[in-house]
Amino acid sequence: MLTYCNTRNVFVKRCTCRHQDDNSRPTTTLQGFLMFNSKLAQSLSLSALALAVALPASAAVIEGFDVSDAAVSADGNSFGLWTNTLNTGGDVHYSIQTGTTFIRSDDGTATFTGTATNPSGVGAIFDLTFTGFTEDYSVVKTGGMEEQDDWKFYTGLTADSKITVDGVDYFAQLVGAPDNVGTMPVFQYGTGANDKTADFGGSVWLDMYNAEGEALFGDNHWDINFDLTNNPDLVPDNPGSGVDVPAPATLGLLALGVAALRLSRRKQA
Repeated sequence: MLTYCNTRNVFVKRCTCRHQDDNSRPTTTLQGFLMFNSKLAQSLSLSALALAVALPASAAVIEGFDVSDAAVSADGNSFGLWTNTLNTGGDVHYSIQTGTTFIRSDDGTATFTGTATNPSGVGAIFDLTFTGFTEDYSVVKTGGMEEQDDWKFYTGLTADSKITVDGVDYFAQLVGAPDNVGTMPVFQYGTGANDKTADFGGSVWLDMYNAEGEALFGDNHWDINFDLTNNPDLVPDNPGSGVDVPAPATLGLLALGVAALRLSRRKQA
């Protein structure tokens, strides 16, 4: 059987070392085990607490909207996504499907996620994250209405933002970005901001790229024109929203650290 030697901080078959605090008793197996685990628990607690403090808090959702079509094609079909030269005829028009959402967070970002389908049944998947929220931007599209009292804007897109059409990923950036931001329209939303009608909605022009970062379609950008309907159920903090909010990682680590520290102190006692 191994016993723990406090003097040498190792496990040995038999410890007969004399210790400063007791010159008559060797360290027993149980004493050594408790001392070893006490130090381990204290080390784990300090590590967990340090990591919990270091991790940033996640952004909170502050507003959520259901998204729908804002445009109508010449043949009378409503649509929200226009893919320019990717398709031909009426197939350039994709109707936004139920379940597509626009969700704003308090860190100045917003997500636009969901699906759309063209008349031939080809599907598109939105996976866009907008950045750089601002309430003031001078270059706007006013096809819906001139007044801009409640308009707001996002001036950037994350590098992994994309629209997947028929299984192919097309990566998106704001038209002319980054050089033309400030001289070209960005993501806009508000009353009449859909660039088509006076309804509350939004619009954006997008340049598309392949996975290697090569520009596609020349100057033929894609458009999204959409209406927005406020949906409080998409905000996790709203009572009865039905949206589960996972505990932040920092809280879990903090709890682990506190528990380990208590265990350490209990064993030392």
